[in-house]
Amino acid sequence: MMDICRNSLTHNYDIHISVDEWKDILCLSEIQNDNNMLSALEKWYLAPNYIASCKSLGKQYGLDFRFFSVQNMRLGKIAVNHIKRFRLIGENGKETYWPVAWIELAKENGAYIMQLRPELVEAIRSLNLFETDVDAVINKHLQNPDMKHETFDFSYEKHEKPTLSVRNLKDFSRSVEAAQNALRHAEWKCEFNASHETFPRRIDGFPYLETHHLIPLKYANKFNVSIDVPENIVCLCSTCHNRIHYGQNNKEMIKFLWSLRKKDLHIAGIDIDLSELLRFYLI
Repeated sequence: MMDICRNSLTHNYDIHISVDEWKDILCLSEIQNDNNMLSALEKWYLAPNYIASCKSLGKQYGLDFRFFSVQNMRLGKIAVNHIKRFRLIGENGKETYWPVAWIELAKENGAYIMQLRPELVEAIRSLNLFETDVDAVINKHLQNPDMKHETFDFSYEKHEKPTLSVRNLKDFSRSVEAAQNALRHAEWKCEFNASHETFPRRIDGFPYLETHHLIPLKYANKFNVSIDVPENIVCLCSTCHNRIHYGQNNKEMIKFLWSLRKKDLHIAGIDIDLSELLRFYLI
């Protein structure tokens, strides 16, 4: 194993972890099952240009700044131990892990400004780790003129969960049908607040709404049946859909929507308590 010291000119460590290696690392169970590590990484990933300081993120999210440095160090240690290719040696002669995921850019007012390594960013994006790509693609497919303004009652059918990983989902036909039925069930109203105004769709004049899997599809393997069913799809106005993903107070929404659907989910063979659902949203 090679020892690598800090470059005195760039103040960084000259290492390279490929996108594929990062993808393997991020899929390790010790990371996938660690909500603290994922939460810290997600908040850094959502920072503009993936640049922030522990201090700025702590202030933004109401957390101790050390939360971010500790989780980053843990991620770095897992990566080094998994790759088994190099060790990073700090100026004190001891092994260090902070530079594995970060690149140091500057120091301002005593705080180090860091950026996620581009290969790590690409791996996160490729895995859709924090993205809503599945819902986004489905909503794009929903913008077609063959929708009918009719109602739909839940059928509570149990479907086998797909064998294809949701991160590599290629066929959205079944998802679109489930989403269409969810829209009809919601009667074209925002299910968080039916009084929320939206705008008419250009193609047919129906109210514009977006569908959202209440239990995110990336957790499909935790259930014995498919969660890509209308009972697990809620319909939201654009503001609410963005709020549930990016809003600071999305816990209120998730709690309300869970209470709205928990009985339907149970009948459909999908059981989840509120605490587990909140963990899925890294809350």
